[in-house]
Amino acid sequence: MMNQARQRIVQFLQLAHCHFRVEGQQIITANATLHFSEQDISISRHGKPVRSMPYTRLNLDRLLALITAQSVRRPAH
Repeated sequence: MMNQARQRIVQFLQLAHCHFRVEGQQIITANATLHFSEQDISISRHGKPVRSMPYTRLNLDRLLALITAQSVRRPAH
């Protein structure tokens, strides 16, 4: 299941023309790092807690929105 999920994510990132690189069991984008293990995917984003998603509950639409979202900066008051 891990390889299927990784292949689908890579295909989506290619179709979306999103810059990424694959390093071993990780996919690294400008906004997130995905780490693939046998049980789940861990998502690390700057300034956010690490999230883990088991493959059985994986929602690719939500995952892909998280890793391709542009950082929104709020103006300082």
